[in-house]
Amino acid sequence: MLNVLKVRIYPNKEQELSLAKNFGCVRFVWNYYLNKTNNQYLETGKGMTYCAMAKDLTQLKKQPDFEWLSEATAATLQQSLKNLESAFKNFFSKRTKFPKFKSKHKKQS
Repeated sequence: MLNVLKVRIYPNKEQELSLAKNFGCVRFVWNYYLNKTNNQYLETGKGMTYCAMAKDLTQLKKQPDFEWLSEATAATLQQSLKNLESAFKNFFSKRTKFPKFKSKHKKQS
């Protein structure tokens, strides 16, 4: 039996801004690499692994157009890549549907 403890947080304005930035960056990274993996799969027949995505993310954060990704915590961005890889593994083992693009208008947690 699993025990769950739900905790509600009450962030101040600065913390709300930080959370919003992290949520936005995580959503962008998920959508960017989902699209990139789909394109690579269509071209080569193989998708991207977590290691390939993580290396590419490091280079992406250094580009002038994507410097704003450095404002988010690196651990959250890396976790979104792990979650994406896990979503693809679950899809290919027929446990779930194909990964979808994330929208800002759904619950952000």
